[in-house]
Amino acid sequence: MDKAFSIFDAVARRMDWLGHRQTVLAQNVANADTPHYKPQDLTERSFLQAMRSTESRGAPEKTHALHIDTRTNAPRDPQQREQKQRYETAPSGNAVVLEEQLVKVQETQMQYAALTSLYTKQMSFFRLALTGQR
Repeated sequence: MDKAFSIFDAVARRMDWLGHRQTVLAQNVANADTPHYKPQDLTERSFLQAMRSTESRGAPEKTHALHIDTRTNAPRDPQQREQKQRYETAPSGNAVVLEEQLVKVQETQMQYAALTSLYTKQMSFFRLALTGQR
């Protein structure tokens, strides 16, 4: 096994993604009055995509007619999904809805706080295991 799963790596990668998302959302809010500006957001990778990126080259083979062919039943790539219709656009062509952006900012902050708490708990477990003290 080349890479072992580390909770610290997973938390760090997720916190990094949340930081990038917060930057994108802040740009949306900053450009709320810019003519023809369309809000942007980062899309999350699904668990299935994350697992596929870590798979080795050997994929399951269909060896019997009754087996499911996993290559044809693959879900669509989220990068190719159609963007939802904007229900609110200013006369200047700006499609930023401040309330929507602020809700996304708050969701990102809550997820970041939860990950910080998880990281702190994990560190306290290690400290307890190594020293016997909290």
